[in-house]
Amino acid sequence: MGIYILMIKLFIAAIFMNLSLFASDLFIQNGHYQFTYDNLKLPANEKLGLLGTSYLYDFDNVYLGLGIYSAISGERGGFFTGGFEAGYKLDLTDNLTLDTGLFVGGGGGGAAPQGGGLMVRPHIGLSYQISGYKVGVGLSKVEFPNGDINSNQIYTQFSIPFQAVHKKNTNSPMIIDDLENFMRKTKTQMGWSDTYFALTMQKYIMPSNIKNTAGIPVKRDISLVGFEYGRYFDKNIFGFIETAGAASGGASGYAEILGGIGYKKSFTTHFSGYIKASVGAAGGGKVATGGGAVHKESAGLYVTLNKKVALNAGIGRMSAMSGGFKATTLNFGFDYKLKSLSIGKNLQPLITYQSFGDYEVDIKFSNQIYLGNKNIRKSGTDSTSLKLIGFKVDRFLDKNYFISGQALGAYSGHSGGYAVGLVGFGKKIAFREHWDLITQLSIGAAGGGNVATGSGLIYQPMIGLEYKINDSFGLSTSFGKVKAVGGKLDATVLDFGFSYKFRTID
Repeated sequence: MGIYILMIKLFIAAIFMNLSLFASDLFIQNGHYQFTYDNLKLPANEKLGLLGTSYLYDFDNVYLGLGIYSAISGERGGFFTGGFEAGYKLDLTDNLTLDTGLFVGGGGGGAAPQGGGLMVRPHIGLSYQISGYKVGVGLSKVEFPNGDINSNQIYTQFSIPFQAVHKKNTNSPMIIDDLENFMRKTKTQMGWSDTYFALTMQKYIMPSNIKNTAGIPVKRDISLVGFEYGRYFDKNIFGFIETAGAASGGASGYAEILGGIGYKKSFTTHFSGYIKASVGAAGGGKVATGGGAVHKESAGLYVTLNKKVALNAGIGRMSAMSGGFKATTLNFGFDYKLKSLSIGKNLQPLITYQSFGDYEVDIKFSNQIYLGNKNIRKSGTDSTSLKLIGFKVDRFLDKNYFISGQALGAYSGHSGGYAVGLVGFGKKIAFREHWDLITQLSIGAAGGGNVATGSGLIYQPMIGLEYKINDSFGLSTSFGKVKAVGGKLDATVLDFGFSYKFRTID
């Protein structure tokens, strides 16, 4: 917990080091997507290839954000950890940078010796800028302090910069002139891009010759629930990330995260077709994904109901790059569409949409506890409390209502490898100055770590309080229940969080 508090302090310090960013309601947030590869050495000289994917905000020399580490080679498909990333960069020359940082998170899986699930990854290295991108190499240490993983190795790194237009979390009104003045003042190319959030349901139809990691034929299809976010680069081409977990089919603990590109073609006002391809990491639930690397392709139809809502359905193929897993996929989605103020090329002109609003986004660092009882684990004898670390993103639809996505992994409590992915809907009610009452209902997939999630589908109602330190930061505490559908998991949940707040223009 000391490391968790330290990273919160570092985050606050980084913001206050950059007060100039908040000189007006609108500001440009610099950041970068970071991809790393570590080749870990496990006990008995086993190798595990670990892909790190991080979304990081830059504050002068300091960067902070969210990271996910996934197995993509070796024998531990389904090994995932999620948590917080922080670092410091020092420019040595115009193109050469010294980079040092720390990841702290929870998770595991793939029957790896992760112990309770706490993962720590410090690193130091050099990166070189080429055409705006950065490539790097350095030394890293991946340790699970209460497990048997402790590996030192050389890592490689690739970073892609980005810029986002944010607004301070205030209720000050804005008109199109404000956006145009800000664009001229900052000398940036701004406009509207099409983005979307989607709740997804998938079914993996298993061929008759597929076996699980124990060599037993798989006789049941797998159903998954998940979440997808995408952004269009022009009228037809879009990029997306998707994540999902098993909700039924005897594969509790199976999870996947992929990123890819798609093409959409409109046929009429209400009907469109699409093709998509993605690569990523997947495994767990005894699904034979080998080292964890997978690819997926699909095609289907969109039905646009109105300017904000669309439904989609498709069919495709999912395959592991090793391990033998493959399946025909049926995909269904509920899309919520936005026009988002963005920086870049091939954007729709600002003047195109003069009716817009600003909507609060909360990024929350979360520490969650399942209070100990004998219904948490499959054994029915271990009543140790289960502790999880992770992050949540709440996107408000208006002043009070919000949609939410969260991902957490175990870091303590005899259940290393347990992971949770939830989507939900909530309401915030202001009842005193600086204080809000928050209620939320979430549903999703969970498994691993010998936790009794049954088929993997869980739901979690919560109620709590948030104290707003100022317009940008908040502290929250809440309690509720987590319960498995078809499993005996039934526990009281406590959640403690720290949030960073801003607004997007949509």
